[in-house]
Amino acid sequence: MESSASNGYYPVALRVAGRRCVIAGGGRVAERKLNGLLEAGADDVVLISPDVTEAIRRLAEEGRIRWERRTFIVSDLSDAWLVVAATSDRTLNGLIAEEADRHRLLANIADDYERGSYITPSVIRRGRLLVSVTATGASPAFARALKDDLEAKVGDRYGMALDRLDELRKLAQTTLQDSQMRLWVLRLAAEEALSKEWPESGGYDASAWLKHLVERVKGGLHNEQHG
Repeated sequence: MESSASNGYYPVALRVAGRRCVIAGGGRVAERKLNGLLEAGADDVVLISPDVTEAIRRLAEEGRIRWERRTFIVSDLSDAWLVVAATSDRTLNGLIAEEADRHRLLANIADDYERGSYITPSVIRRGRLLVSVTATGASPAFARALKDDLEAKVGDRYGMALDRLDELRKLAQTTLQDSQMRLWVLRLAAEEALSKEWPESGGYDASAWLKHLVERVKGGLHNEQHG
């Protein structure tokens, strides 16, 4: 039986806000990588390239990124936390991979993913819900197609449900002293959230929901004890 870890990747979600992200390159691939970082909340992005797409130029004019209009040099990595190599020069991308590895930086190498330390998945965002899909470099086209298929199934209600689950969790932490009861209640809440069509407005009260869940859990325990 093939090991489930055979693809060699450990999935994580990175918090990029407040950390220096450096992108080498200004073409369509660099633009896509840049948009992914900005969607994730990156607020300290330096993009280095003599030329850029019109979309990248607008982002620079809006002050959302800093554009260095020149060729990338190794010293650009000195303050970086994460780097993306997306130039049209394969040799330069390879040099960036080597230097990033030497400096122990997180690096994505667009034209040779195996030389980098991470790959970027296709992403679905629904509020605080984040679903990522990757084919671990084997077929980015397949990952995008699967993401599109899943996107049609993951509706906005999941993001809304997650917001309410977060509110409920915080309320349960302050009102339910029994840790086992709290665990059962939150598990039951997650099951209800997946099955319930949440109203867009009104009809929701965290305290009432918590009381309902506690009663369901206690009812279930009573049935087990007297069944």
